[in-house]
Amino acid sequence: MVKSIYAESNSYAGARTIAGIATTRGLPLSRYVATRLMKEQGLVSCQLASHKYKKATQAHVAIPNTLERQFAVTQPDQVWCGDITFSVPGVQH
Repeated sequence: MVKSIYAESNSYAGARTIAGIATTRGLPLSRYVATRLMKEQGLVSCQLASHKYKKATQAHVAIPNTLERQFAVTQPDQVWCGDITFSVPGVQH
């Protein structure tokens, strides 16, 4: 059943997906057992690798780093901070 689910997904299904589908179809299967069965049969998911965030090499020109990584605040309301960073799909930054 693992091999047929894998084939139905065009080689994209991983152990979690295969375990979920198999369980839905009446064969209770954990993701760990699915992983073992996939390894035994030489099945590897073709999912893309997860996105790796890059560390900035220089400070942003318009927004200076006034804290200079000194996060030891001694009293309330001394320093306020927030982050509204987001990525728009299809737009390269």
